[in-house]
Amino acid sequence: MFKKELGVPDLVLTQILFIVGLPWIGVAAKQGQSHILLWLTAMLLFYIPSAVVVIYLNRQMPLEGGLYQWAKFGFNDLLGFMVAWNLWLFAILNTSEIGLRVTQYLSSLSR
Repeated sequence: MFKKELGVPDLVLTQILFIVGLPWIGVAAKQGQSHILLWLTAMLLFYIPSAVVVIYLNRQMPLEGGLYQWAKFGFNDLLGFMVAWNLWLFAILNTSEIGLRVTQYLSSLSR
């Protein structure tokens, strides 16, 4: 039977897909070796603090719904709705961008 929970490797790979995405691969390739310093800085100043906050909130309030529930209880229903709406919008736009990039790549192969 399949496990229904997401593990740490699943969440890490999801974050890499959502944060890095396909467009950043080209940007990193153009910058050469200097992009390594930028990624290390991003890890230190963004990814690690974000992970610490999510781990803390998950231990304090282990609720299903994550960011939506934390924003709703921490602030109000409207802010919880705004967080959920923005997450959905981000996921839809990110997925459509990947689809457009793949379509663009496949059409360039057929030329």
